[in-house]
Amino acid sequence: MWLYALWRECMKHCQTSETNFSSKQLILQFILKRFLLFRSSVFCQPRFTSLQSPCFWLALVVLMLIVASCQVLPEPPRLATATAQAALPPSPTPEPVILSLEAETAVPITPESRPNGDPNPSLTVWVNEKSEAHQETVQEIIDSFMAEYDINVEVMYVATNLLPELVETTAATNQELLPDIIIHPLEYTIGWAEQGILNPDAAETAVNHLGQNTFNQAALDLVSMNGKPAAVPSDGYQQILLYRTDWFAKRNLDAPDNYADMLAAAEAIHNREELRSGFVIPTESNLRSTQQAFEHIAAANSCQLINEAGEVLITEPACQEAINFYYDIVHQFSPIGVQTDTSARNAYLEGRTGMIMSPPTILPQLAGLDENNLPSCPECNSNLKHLAENSGIITMISGTAGSSANFGTFTNLGITTKAETETAVALVEYWLNDGYEKWLAVESERKVPLREGSRENPTRFLDNWGQEPLLGGEQSLSDLFGEQITIQLRDGVAESNRWGISQNQGGLVTTLYRELAFSVILQEMLSGYFDTNQTLFEAYQRVIEFIPNYAFEVKTEPTSTPEPES
Repeated sequence: MWLYALWRECMKHCQTSETNFSSKQLILQFILKRFLLFRSSVFCQPRFTSLQSPCFWLALVVLMLIVASCQVLPEPPRLATATAQAALPPSPTPEPVILSLEAETAVPITPESRPNGDPNPSLTVWVNEKSEAHQETVQEIIDSFMAEYDINVEVMYVATNLLPELVETTAATNQELLPDIIIHPLEYTIGWAEQGILNPDAAETAVNHLGQNTFNQAALDLVSMNGKPAAVPSDGYQQILLYRTDWFAKRNLDAPDNYADMLAAAEAIHNREELRSGFVIPTESNLRSTQQAFEHIAAANSCQLINEAGEVLITEPACQEAINFYYDIVHQFSPIGVQTDTSARNAYLEGRTGMIMSPPTILPQLAGLDENNLPSCPECNSNLKHLAENSGIITMISGTAGSSANFGTFTNLGITTKAETETAVALVEYWLNDGYEKWLAVESERKVPLREGSRENPTRFLDNWGQEPLLGGEQSLSDLFGEQITIQLRDGVAESNRWGISQNQGGLVTTLYRELAFSVILQEMLSGYFDTNQTLFEAYQRVIEFIPNYAFEVKTEPTSTPEPES
């Protein structure tokens, strides 16, 4: 019975001959786990050692038969592809295999025709965008590329929160199972290059072919390692602080572009009895945006994570002031409970808060352009564009020290060390030339081009940004919010002083974002586990744990909190 159960369980996970090599390796791992589980079941218990047990040898034979029937151990992928291609009839225009990763295992959703005859070069691309509009656009770009270059492409869509674990686990298991190109956030670029996942030489080749002067130089600096770009910058955005100008005017409040005015406005607007909060930001421990919001607030007060020498600075007075402010405004004037990007957005669209920090994806929603997320504030019943007409947008905020900071992040195209450089560079070039404007048009409000133009027109893409219709409508960002706001959102994406990355400590940043270290610590503080002083010390300890052979004196207790000024 148990052998039959093993067979049934494993056969459920077998694919047809169209299953790609990576998926088969995942299936093999699954079967081995199941084999070990069944081997240790009550049906094979003691009297014999594992190797003496008849059940062990019988199970091993069954396992080998299952593996053979599933074809889990095929020829190497390139050779297997060539064998399969030779047996297939002609197919004039091959379609890409599109995979979507909802959890840990990809599921093919449109396995189309395969190429024929002599094997063409092939590429695998992992894309960290999963919306339907993105998938349609990516397929359009890939179809055109394949038709022009005779290169076969597989695409897998991976949620950003799953990307670091999937990439690093795959690299540790078998480098050959990595894709050729990974579209990914800035925070992972340097760390993956240091781990040998990304190939800076290939990225440099792509940048040189496209023209180094066509890129935003600050973006190239942020992704550079040892003088070479570790990946190719594509597009990005600045985090915004959004506030209700009508509520501020009614209460004679100043624009909340500094700690003092943010705190005063949050207090004036907050009213628990009327279910109105003063300020909402993500605080959930499993969100990158929780860490990003705090980094923006901290950088505004000149608080830095680490310096170029590698000394962790998070316990410095500037950081203590920043976390004191963060705790005060969130603890006193935000809704009760853990918040997310979605809850912050909904609170603003429903007229339940005066300020939020958010990506610019909310901007078309303020104008009622997103039918799935329409404004529903009381004033919106008579005027759907009320929030668009009565919202202020801030990108630069200041702390108590007189400094100020924005927060920018962006997406890169990384070529892996597994890729055949010439083939991968061809797709990256095509993506940032022929396919670029199509890509930028999807959720364009958060895709400021970092390849600013072409060789012939070095500012072509940048000049057009903000003029495209939003969400398939007729109005652009410039139409809705004016030219001044459009320029404010466009300029400075890559010029922000990002924690660690600007100090050539990008490998540490990759680890912190993979582990969501600050997101976890901040939620622990807001849940009452630590006060602000202890929180910074906990952050300090956890950060230095990620630094091998930390070269500086290690603090053993929290720094005393400075006395408030009288």
